[in-house]
Amino acid sequence: MQPDQTEGAATAPFFPDRIVSGLIRLCGALSTALILVIFVQIVVAVTRRYLLDRPLQWNDEMLGYLLVLIVMLGAAEALRRGDHIAIDLVSARVGPRLGRAQRALAHLSVLAFAAIVGLSMWDSIAFARSFGSYSIGYIEIQTWIPQVPIVLGMVLMALCALLGLYRTLRKATQ
Repeated sequence: MQPDQTEGAATAPFFPDRIVSGLIRLCGALSTALILVIFVQIVVAVTRRYLLDRPLQWNDEMLGYLLVLIVMLGAAEALRRGDHIAIDLVSARVGPRLGRAQRALAHLSVLAFAAIVGLSMWDSIAFARSFGSYSIGYIEIQTWIPQVPIVLGMVLMALCALLGLYRTLRKATQ
């Protein structure tokens, strides 16, 4: 866990720290629960296919949709906890001031990434809705529906990055 995310958690202000962190934790817990749902779905599908010789036609497609949902809900929790991929070759050797600047730049980079992906997916969703396109396969739903979790995930990532930036800047002024 990164040091700027754990210190003073008990005395953190209600907004934005506790509200944003709570929302991100809740979505991370939902992501974890969905892993169990996928596990059960795979067990049922394998049982039906190989023991009952009655495969579920829609299973693989649904697993793909749920996998996207799991990743999008869990990514912000990984960022909040500091469990994301990081290269600390340089950041471990810099002083406190430069370290804060590096953390602020990292949070701004995540924020920019979330904004770019989120806005492009929003445009894609708007186009799919206006076009009225449906998915091909056994689950025929409008194509914008499985894209919504990506926008949700990017909003969560942006909130987490903003919270990290707020904490970094708040710590710099203290």
